[in-house]
Amino acid sequence: MLIGAGQVSRELAPVWKHAGHDILQVVSRTEASARPLGEALGCPWTTKLTEAAGALADAQVVVVAVTDGLIAEVAEGISAMVSPTCVMVHLSGATPLDALPGPRAVVWPVRSFNPKAGNVPLEGTPTVIEASDASALRVAQTLAQAWQGDVAEASGTQRAAAHLAAVMADNYANHMLAEAQEVLDQRNLPKTLLRNLVLGLTQGGLNGDARERQTGPAKRGDEATLERHRALLPQDMQDVYDALAAHIAKRHHP
Repeated sequence: MLIGAGQVSRELAPVWKHAGHDILQVVSRTEASARPLGEALGCPWTTKLTEAAGALADAQVVVVAVTDGLIAEVAEGISAMVSPTCVMVHLSGATPLDALPGPRAVVWPVRSFNPKAGNVPLEGTPTVIEASDASALRVAQTLAQAWQGDVAEASGTQRAAAHLAAVMADNYANHMLAEAQEVLDQRNLPKTLLRNLVLGLTQGGLNGDARERQTGPAKRGDEATLERHRALLPQDMQDVYDALAAHIAKRHHP
């Protein structure tokens, strides 16, 4: 049973179906999202939880694949409709496990679910799982096996730290790359000028040795170059640049 038909559901649900899992029904707030996914999976779909009561009662697993802020609300809304042994699962890196009632688990593929990341393979994706008990843990492991996930079992505290690391590595690093491209674009330079640097940067993520790969003027204490850089930046980015430079220097020259 699947509640939510956003980008994450559209990518994961077909993989679960291909792996042999029977998806009883898709529930989503709008027909525009529920119908295409239900039809693609060959299962009923609805926009109303009340119309899914039969499927919920029969479900062994309910995946709550909605935005983080709605997970607890949706889970509470269906808690009386599912059997006591039904395992509820959410897919969020940040939301606590206890947002779900009863037997429960988290299956979080550490990957950006973004149309522009469509060329990043799902197969083998590192996947963090957490569960309330042994039975729910087996469900989480089985769901992650559908994409042969590189699974890490974690506590809630560990998963929160992993989500922080993911935000820093993806969201914040991407923001800095976007700012770097803006610097190039404002000076009529191609925004693809950095592509080989970015390819080299990703090796730190692939090999787990980013700290050892650090280079640049902040690491070597080149104040003249740092000052020239500051002069090229707007004030709001000067503050960010200075903070990052100081932090790099502290890490490498404590």
